[in-house]
Amino acid sequence: METLVADIKFALRQLRKAPAFAIAAVLTLGLGIGANTAIFSVVQSVLLRPLPFADDERLVHIGHRDGVGVDDVRFSVSEAGDYQQQSKSFSGIAEYHSMTFTLVGYGDPDRLSTAVVSSSFFSVLGIRPVLGRLLLPGDDAMGTEPVLLLSHSYWVQKFNKDPSIIGRALQMNGRAITVVGVLPPLPAYPGKDAVFISLPSCPYRAGEFARTSRSFHLVQMFGRLRPGVSLAQAQADVATISARLHKEYPDAYAQFPSLDVPLVPVREALTKNFRPVLLILQGTVLLVLLIACGNLANLTLARLLSRQREVVLRAVLGADRGRLVRQLLTESTLLSLLGGALGLLLAYVSMGLLTSFAERFTARSSEVSFDFWVLLFAVGMSILTGLFFGTLPALQLTRQNLSNTLREGGTRATLGVGSNRLRELLVILQVAASFILLVGAGLTLRSVTKLQQVDTGIDSSNVLTMTITLPGSKYSEELPIRQFFDRLIEKLADRPGVVSVAVGNDTPVTAATLNPTFKIEGQPVLPMAEQPQLGFHMVTLNYFTTLRVPLRQGRSFNPADTDDTTQVAIINESLARRFFKPNENPIGRRIGLTSLGGGAWRTIVGVVGDIKQRGLDNEPGPSVYFPYGQAADGEGQLMVRTAGDPLTFLSEVRKAVREVDPEQSIANIQTLEQVRRALLAPAKLTATLIGLFALLAFLIAATGVSGVIAFFVNERTQEIGIRSALGASRGNVITLVLRQGLKLVTFGLILGGGGAILLTRLLRNLLFGVEPTDPATFVLIAVTLLAVVGIACLLPARRAARIEPIIAMRS
Repeated sequence: METLVADIKFALRQLRKAPAFAIAAVLTLGLGIGANTAIFSVVQSVLLRPLPFADDERLVHIGHRDGVGVDDVRFSVSEAGDYQQQSKSFSGIAEYHSMTFTLVGYGDPDRLSTAVVSSSFFSVLGIRPVLGRLLLPGDDAMGTEPVLLLSHSYWVQKFNKDPSIIGRALQMNGRAITVVGVLPPLPAYPGKDAVFISLPSCPYRAGEFARTSRSFHLVQMFGRLRPGVSLAQAQADVATISARLHKEYPDAYAQFPSLDVPLVPVREALTKNFRPVLLILQGTVLLVLLIACGNLANLTLARLLSRQREVVLRAVLGADRGRLVRQLLTESTLLSLLGGALGLLLAYVSMGLLTSFAERFTARSSEVSFDFWVLLFAVGMSILTGLFFGTLPALQLTRQNLSNTLREGGTRATLGVGSNRLRELLVILQVAASFILLVGAGLTLRSVTKLQQVDTGIDSSNVLTMTITLPGSKYSEELPIRQFFDRLIEKLADRPGVVSVAVGNDTPVTAATLNPTFKIEGQPVLPMAEQPQLGFHMVTLNYFTTLRVPLRQGRSFNPADTDDTTQVAIINESLARRFFKPNENPIGRRIGLTSLGGGAWRTIVGVVGDIKQRGLDNEPGPSVYFPYGQAADGEGQLMVRTAGDPLTFLSEVRKAVREVDPEQSIANIQTLEQVRRALLAPAKLTATLIGLFALLAFLIAATGVSGVIAFFVNERTQEIGIRSALGASRGNVITLVLRQGLKLVTFGLILGGGGAILLTRLLRNLLFGVEPTDPATFVLIAVTLLAVVGIACLLPARRAARIEPIIAMRS
């Protein structure tokens, strides 16, 4: 221990003698270790930390696939009951679905995402309340009084943690509903639900159709594996039940014939979209740290030049090689620990940014925090980093013949050819690693640029959108639904600054929720399992005008399109192009939805341009539009095009809604530009982080090359002086020095190019419109790297050109 303390004191004295080196090393390590610690804090919180559910490793989501390209088709209520009764692999199976209801009775009415769950839901997930009770088996019985549990966040936000809320009666769906409990803080999974209600509390779930129809897919299922039952055994169990149900009820599975019922661990389901992004980012910052270690190893080798006499004298005075190596490792580890402390501070400061980043991908973003494991990771990373970048110079020292150096007076300004080769190898590896990161950053940035340039098929400027969900207890028929939206549109259209108003059943550019199968009159009707699907939309008269979607053929909807007239439809260009011959006119032909609407024929009266309805990165598919006058939905997306900033018209919209129905609320208020930015945000954030880390690596590598060239100039001072004395011009000297730097960069680019071709394939799922081996990106990054590193080498090159021959030869 005394020796260690002495080594630390000596290391501190040495660092005080070289403050520039110490500051540069601590800053470099702080950035590298801080980046790794920051990303690891997200990895630990999201991927490694247990879920806030009891025995979360036994929780699974019971999926369902339709066999025709759509994953996660939900189960019917009857089907869920069959699995609950027949499965022997689960200690419990719970059902869940989410709907939007208005809760009144405490302050302003709130339109809330509401989870409808069976009483077993909380016991299956292993959740205990912080106040009150959970649902009881008796709460599932039809006809019982509605009950409700509050999520922790909604209890805090709406009720200010008021414990007296337990037992209070509120109003939902025109009925009294009693608050019976408050849940603990939980991830927003399976949905971002503010409240949880019992099965009889939902008018749709309690209806006879939902309870008896096997073709009405409403619910998701979650199960808890029995102790000792593996996932494979449970998978075989549900596959047997699925085959049995398909045999007993063939008509119910005509549309969705697949027997596949995959089981996915809940932990995996929560992070499936975020895991590859996180692992790529963790690999990126590890490369940054390796580049930093290479740079510091070079700096340490350089310092050994100036400390060569000190090292030799210590050896003469009795210090063996092991003692000298230990001292060097102590200094490097001390530097790394100081850098780790700075990195920990930087990582902690970035927590807000990391949480915002994570919430774009996973419901576990609220759990991102620093804990013991993150601290341990930072300390461990600091120690390993210090040992890593200190070992190479220390090993290089052990290869030197100290007695020869002593005989020469310890005045040679070199540690030998091996040291030079090691420094050059480290620079080549730094350039290669930074090239890989820069190519990855370039590809993701180009991908984001491509996404930003995507034509969505609509003009999203100056359009305010919001969700209006009419309560089923008050608007159970299509006529009052139409009357509500007709009056609202009429009132808003008269407001100054409003250009046009429309309502649709979903928000453009976001994923469409209805994908029924269809048939076209005069074309062969395929079996149900093989029938094509389309996007289904119900829209008011000015829908296409408000979104500025071009009419390609025929006419748009008009006020005469009502229930009493011919049923009509408008299709998009993709449907017309795919299902009609090039010279065939679809106008006047008839189309019918076979899995929705009973297959009734509707006459096609128009063809409109394609709208990207399934996100920016998916091509528009076939879509059909029905007029609200013939098909209305109680949940509509109100869209208001304005002459100015649409958000300034929000108060007018609220006022108009209250004038039509004082009890009606609105939700999801945003502009279509905000919708587009939200879709772009995950890709932009990922590209930004990768770009920042790549830039950091590039700066470190450029500094490393410049430093090696500076030592090259220092070691060859006499040679440069002789060349100058023999007639070499300054241009010749600059070319000599630049050639040395560019040679290292070229080798690094060759090595990095091979690595980039292999590693950037991991980015394939994150890219849009760009191939992982995009030649333009590779060439542009390589040229930029050569140019910038060349500029970085120019300073030592110019210094070499100013060397006076007499002074150089005298030294």
